[in-house]
Amino acid sequence: MRPTSRSAARTPLVPVRPRCCGVRLEHEQARAALRAAVDPGPSPELRVCAALRETVGWDRVAVVVATDADGRLPLRGSDAALEHFGDLQQSLVQGPGIDVLASGASVLVDDLRTAVSPWPLLLSSLPPEVPVRSLAVLPLRLPGARPLTAPDDDDEAARPAVLGLLAVGRDQPQPFTPAQVTDLTALAGLVTAVVLQRATTEELFTHDAAPDEELPIVVGMLRARLGAGAADALAHLRAYAFSADTTIHRVAREVLSGHLDLADVARS
Repeated sequence: MRPTSRSAARTPLVPVRPRCCGVRLEHEQARAALRAAVDPGPSPELRVCAALRETVGWDRVAVVVATDADGRLPLRGSDAALEHFGDLQQSLVQGPGIDVLASGASVLVDDLRTAVSPWPLLLSSLPPEVPVRSLAVLPLRLPGARPLTAPDDDDEAARPAVLGLLAVGRDQPQPFTPAQVTDLTALAGLVTAVVLQRATTEELFTHDAAPDEELPIVVGMLRARLGAGAADALAHLRAYAFSADTTIHRVAREVLSGHLDLADVARS
């Protein structure tokens, strides 16, 4: 893992502070991009990203909206491999996306397969077919929100207002340069503006961010069976997913399809 600054100790999360803006971030541009995206295809947020793909250079991109501490909604057009990588992070409760949402600071990974990482469980569980090598994950922060200087800060009031994240990946180990990170930081700001505008009209959630219905349903089923709270139910789900070398999302789908007995999950 490479923090956005060049400090090396414990790979601390620090904010990206661009010297200049490689992409103009104006609400007018967000509205223009939204008006242009009227035909079927990727969500407007992903269309905005496509405009910068050649400039920065990436193989995969995903935009994810965070609905709560455990809720993630990838937007239509997000890359499937990055979505699966996000599901794995959510299942193990560790990874660059988890850190970005908690701290509001960007995370860069030079090479996911060889990095000395603060996420050993994640990397040891990473399937070989996941093609991503270099990765940049940036927060979708509300205007004026600042990253935490100490990622372990327990003060909820101090936590940054992060709507979600922008993840871009390369299938070859090719670290992102400071200039490219500057452009990506600017792009994240523009994507945030589009998300904010569409969220006010509910278009975001009705068209481009289909809720994951299976996971909350199965969590509710486990709560009823165990007589436990949501956190405990989710812990059982995560324990089973880890033992089965899969994700909590796939476990939930297997339960609801009848291929997996809920009692097996409850015993984990």
